[in-house]
Amino acid sequence: MGSGEPLEQVHEALRRSDYGRAITVATSIPTDELSPEQFSHLMDLLLASAAGLADNSLLELQAYILVIEIGDRLSLRDSAYAAAVQLKTNSALFNKGVVLAQIGRWVEAIEAYDALVARTGGSRELGLRENAVRALFNKGASLLGLDRREEAIAVYDELIQRFAKDAEPSLNVAVSKAFINKGVALAELNRLDEAISVLDEVVNRWGDSADPQLRERISKALLNKASVLVQLSHREQALATYEDMLARFGNAKEPVLQQQVEYARLGKESLLTSLN
Repeated sequence: MGSGEPLEQVHEALRRSDYGRAITVATSIPTDELSPEQFSHLMDLLLASAAGLADNSLLELQAYILVIEIGDRLSLRDSAYAAAVQLKTNSALFNKGVVLAQIGRWVEAIEAYDALVARTGGSRELGLRENAVRALFNKGASLLGLDRREEAIAVYDELIQRFAKDAEPSLNVAVSKAFINKGVALAELNRLDEAISVLDEVVNRWGDSADPQLRERISKALLNKASVLVQLSHREQALATYEDMLARFGNAKEPVLQQQVEYARLGKESLLTSLN
């Protein structure tokens, strides 16, 4: 059987949306017989099949592991292909971490994210910087899943330090999310004044932004700040924060912001009742 025939079987299974079959066939292909072009094509087929499966199964995980193995082997075997397969390998590493986190294998997820940051963290290429940011953010979330909040805060600090000055909008959104997660983690550790300071940073940095994703982050920062102020019994300040939220987003058309505005209205009403 030639090396091209199994690849055609993978392609046919993918065409029929039989993603599990496509991955199963792909993992049985004797890769020593593949040319660099076939290696690269197999990576594409595996990534497409895993994306189609998208069920956080061991089979999906196996597809990502194989993509990483193929990419690393091809990069060593033929340096001309190193750049071409790098984004594919990085995508597989990230998705491997996501699947591992989804099935509760947090430590292994963190290892996958660490490996991705090691490969991409110092790059000037936007796609690779985005990979590093996403990996750091998810690493922090995985540490929170393990109730390792202090370590998660340190990871968010690393993300912020590396990328807070980057002008790219996509990275700004990730940094704003890191600030919010850090603020929430600090509040859960009862470091409430620090939490407020971190949440204020989101509003101070991006409060005038028209970017829909950043507007959503600002509203979340304000809602979390108000909640922390209530915990501190700073009710007047909490009320002022809800009013700031309503002034900024009371007429928003986005469904997410409308929902958050409703939360702010309810919080304001509750505070007014307690103050009377």
